Amino acid sequence: MKSFFALTVFSFILLVNTVPAQINKGDTLIVQAVTWEFPSPEGWSASYKETVQFPQDEGPWAKIIMVQTLKCDSATKADKYPCGEWDYIWNTFIKIPKGDSVEVFSIGSFVTPYGKRLWLGGDKGWQWTYDVTDYAPLLKGELEVETGNNQELLDLKFLFIKGTPVRDVLSVENIYPYGIYKYGQLADDSVLQAKKIVLSENAETYRLKAVISGHGHAGPRNCCEWDSKTHSYYINEWDHFRWNVWKDCGNNPIYPQGGTWPFDRAGWCPGTKVDEYEYELTPLVSPGDTVDFDYGIEYYKDNGERDGEFRMSHQLFTYGPPNFKNDACIQEIIAPSTEDKYSRINPVCASPRVLIKNTGSNTLKTMFIFYGVKDGPNLGYKWYGNLDFLETEEVWLPALNYVGSKKYQEFWVRLGDPNNMEDDNPSNNTLKSVMELPKILPNEFILQIKTNNLGRSAENAYSIINDLGTVFYSKDNFADSTEYNIPVKLDDGCYQFRFTDTKEDGISIHWWYRNSNPELVGINGGVAILSNDGEELHSFKSDFGQELLLNFLVE
Repeated sequence: MKSFFALTVFSFILLVNTVPAQINKGDTLIVQAVTWEFPSPEGWSASYKETVQFPQDEGPWAKIIMVQTLKCDSATKADKYPCGEWDYIWNTFIKIPKGDSVEVFSIGSFVTPYGKRLWLGGDKGWQWTYDVTDYAPLLKGELEVETGNNQELLDLKFLFIKGTPVRDVLSVENIYPYGIYKYGQLADDSVLQAKKIVLSENAETYRLKAVISGHGHAGPRNCCEWDSKTHSYYINEWDHFRWNVWKDCGNNPIYPQGGTWPFDRAGWCPGTKVDEYEYELTPLVSPGDTVDFDYGIEYYKDNGERDGEFRMSHQLFTYGPPNFKNDACIQEIIAPSTEDKYSRINPVCASPRVLIKNTGSNTLKTMFIFYGVKDGPNLGYKWYGNLDFLETEEVWLPALNYVGSKKYQEFWVRLGDPNNMEDDNPSNNTLKSVMELPKILPNEFILQIKTNNLGRSAENAYSIINDLGTVFYSKDNFADSTEYNIPVKLDDGCYQFRFTDTKEDGISIHWWYRNSNPELVGINGGVAILSNDGEELHSFKSDFGQELLLNFLVE
């Protein structure tokens, strides 16, 4: 099938409201690869294969963002559910002509959520973003893009944001292209063997990128989906980079799902991007070097686990020098925000949280952070730190006054005076987000907690604190199969309720034992906030994984 732009007259669309709120819009062009209106592919887990016209000579691009949005719909053909019943992995591939052949590059890897009883953002769907700026040398002209499957409806677009990048990307190389390998093959070194890499003498900086996910249920620890393994990069026979492929799933923002979604896995969770591991190669090499490169993995045990599976790609990015010396970048607004990925911690009524990044060659040691709401007072904060090139830091800013605010407002952040100097690249100094007012509760209410059984109540605890961290209410050591009705009385202000589960399996039944061990299914627990008259003011899902969090105002 041809892409949307191949079916019509190819054009760039000026950014309107389809871009995630936290992306600095600038002069942005949109390339649409797949839309919800495209027919769902036929066949089980079939992918979209679209011819997409990317810009050829325009640019330069400060950033290129791939925006992926999924929504549940009965139009999908994979199974009887609006969202696919099971969690399936798929990649976004671009196919680059190489004479008479084609080289395939993976630019993003994703696992769909469990679809039973899933709410996936309603008509607007659920959105994930990928920074694919480093693939700029490849995203040119007419290319075939393969992506997605037919479990959910997919909208996929690329945002080309004009401006000067942090550093010019000169080339992208598949060290080992995307592949599916048995654990035993990797450990025995029968695949992904050592090779020599010749570094461009025209470049100045280099970076490695690994995208790895574990799958299968081999051996006693269900390798390799449920088993953490150590992976390594060897540079000139030295083990310079070592990491574990493991991901915490208990606070997955897409919940509840129909499966065992809260349990940690090897590099992925149902409904998340596969983790990416990036390592700066520059300090270890010089331009023009020939590097002995090898990938390694910890050795398997002779217990059947060698038949587990890993899906992975390994890539080398070659760059020019940094384009800026003093460049402070506002990378993300974590809170306040209505972004899907931060829905677990929002809305807030206390400290804003932002992610800053040093995108200049000089170490970032100080700067001003200005912030506020539209038509409200401007606040300022002097930040001190020690960030080297491309390092990031999450910053908690002094609290805003939310009392009397509108339901939704525009929140903004602006950085200034990095290292007490003028910023070389002010285009990445400002971001905006949508601030949603948190729930407002009365001064007195009832916190109702119903515990489940089988000893699982011992996993739970709760607290209510204010925006200064003062604890007003807390409890652990609950009894099984018990209903607690806790009277709460608070002065006006900003508070946070947190309910935790140490096993990260929520307080819902263990439905997966229904056939094999029905005595372990148990009962559902529950958490709710009631008025003193018994009216429900707020209820929580029992299948929540690691914790429940509610920020609220008392007025």
